[in-house]
Amino acid sequence: MNDDLERARREVRPDTLASMRRLDAALQRADVRWEGRTVREWLALYVEPQGPLEALTQLREAGLGAVPALLEGLESSPSRRWGEAEHERRLLYLDLLAQVDPVPTGIVPALLEVLEVPGARVRRATLALLAKLEPRPTKALLRVLFASLKDRDGEVRARAAQVCSRLDGPVPARVRDAVLARLTDEHRWARCYALVTLGRMSPADASLVVVLEEQAQLDDDNRTEALRALLAHAPGRALPLLVEDARKGLSSKDPWGAPHAAGVRALCVLREEGRRAAPVLEDLGRLRSEVRSPVFIDAAIDAIVRDGLRPRESQGTTEGSARAAALRAPLPPPLNAAERPLDRLVRWAVSCGGPGTESRVRIVLAAARRVVGLWDVEYPDNEWPQRGLQAMEGWGCDPTDAAARHARHEASLYPSQLSAPAAFAAAWAVTHASRCIPVEGPVEPHESDVDDGALRACLQSATKALSTPVGDLGPLGGNQRAPDGLPASEAVRVLHRAIQEEVLPWALGAWDPVVDVRRARR
Repeated sequence: MNDDLERARREVRPDTLASMRRLDAALQRADVRWEGRTVREWLALYVEPQGPLEALTQLREAGLGAVPALLEGLESSPSRRWGEAEHERRLLYLDLLAQVDPVPTGIVPALLEVLEVPGARVRRATLALLAKLEPRPTKALLRVLFASLKDRDGEVRARAAQVCSRLDGPVPARVRDAVLARLTDEHRWARCYALVTLGRMSPADASLVVVLEEQAQLDDDNRTEALRALLAHAPGRALPLLVEDARKGLSSKDPWGAPHAAGVRALCVLREEGRRAAPVLEDLGRLRSEVRSPVFIDAAIDAIVRDGLRPRESQGTTEGSARAAALRAPLPPPLNAAERPLDRLVRWAVSCGGPGTESRVRIVLAAARRVVGLWDVEYPDNEWPQRGLQAMEGWGCDPTDAAARHARHEASLYPSQLSAPAAFAAAWAVTHASRCIPVEGPVEPHESDVDDGALRACLQSATKALSTPVGDLGPLGGNQRAPDGLPASEAVRVLHRAIQEEVLPWALGAWDPVVDVRRARR
């Protein structure tokens, strides 16, 4: 029996429902329990009104082994006696499936059947989960998506467009034609995700250029998204428009107005483009001298220059190579089944740089830089996280105690708890990163890096920023489209790569992603 269970655990694959069912059967035969209860017993407790929060923890621990039990709950036919309670129960199951790590992509066929259930709320939640699964564009899926794109409920149409924007592989021509019709949809997010889908079309389609330019002029709510899509098809026409948006916005005297927000978000797009936005570097340099607060322009210039320097050969010294060995290492294997992905990232970061070292500061700086854009896009009227990061870079160029205290002061951010969740976590990542900078004299206990506390807190906040479900169509979501939340394990891998890309060149002595970039900006 134990051999069967071990084999099932070894062979389970998130993209194959049959393997998850084999694991579920092996768990039942072996009577495996979590804190004294089976998966189905915890599930029964959780779906009850005011069920214990411990049940959620145990269901998350079960991972892929809980998927078949959750699907059984979704497949049960609703009865008249249940009414609205049946919908609530289904919503709970869908929410639990969205939290399974790794993402169970093999459940897509089962979810297509759930979309036939009456009730807009269930359809919205199902489509949101499908978007996270990034399904393949099969005939069965496209049939359901096209029907949902014409649904009477605006949010259902928006969620269907979101699924179209997240399809695995190239976007089929049929999907392109379907989302083009959504550009006139009354629901803002339906238009937004239609533009995201068009931006994913490959190869570049010249017939979309005029359409996207017109959409940028007509759709004020999604102008930045229209220009982002235009970049994929005509970068030579999109880049000047983004610079012009930045000029109008940052020249505005109202930092809380719509033009300023559009200008900052245009600069965020240029940051994301990296070296592909190099043709507008001179324009950004001129614009920098025209505005009162060039913080976001500096961030865009730095990102473009940094990405342009990245392909340089890493020919470091022997000493640098030895120092870089730990950075090159993959994430360590888990110490036990209960260890979280974040704990592995922290152990790796600790091995790369001890407390009070420049290596550690650069590690947390890279992690905070990877997520700070989530705050900038959401709250373009608040430049403090960027100012905090640039003050930390100033310490990297001139590591004096005065620079350290200035960086800590600039990065001491305390965002409102009503902030969008991903942006909230990104701001805290900056704050915790600054506390890894060593200073002379006493500091407050909560501002020290004793026992790797600040390092852990920074990486934890950055992981939360990447893995928090954005929910931008719901009441707790943001005002702007942001990347959908990643599973915690994938968020950790993204941060691991981001840290390696930024810190390794410095460790090897090839080039400095902080000093060289700031020198190039000047």
